[in-house]
Amino acid sequence: MPPASPLPAGDPHRVITGPDGVVEVIVSLSEYQQLKAEREELRRLREQESRSLIAAQFHEGMAQYAADPASFRTLTREDLQREDLFDRP
Repeated sequence: MPPASPLPAGDPHRVITGPDGVVEVIVSLSEYQQLKAEREELRRLREQESRSLIAAQFHEGMAQYAADPASFRTLTREDLQREDLFDRP
């Protein structure tokens, strides 16, 4: 196995190399599914950590919601008198 490959020698991986090093590593479907599941779990944990950090900042009063200027609209008197005003985007 080429030294540029991060995979351990002896594992059943086929490594395709190019002039700049490893181009592609071919693994079994079961290993690919395992790696994909681990990557998804890592992404989920990072998102959970980010949400926890933001929640802690809100609790401590360090973070605040920011209004989106694009979401504002000017309402006329006629708009305010309509019953379906808040049903429209």
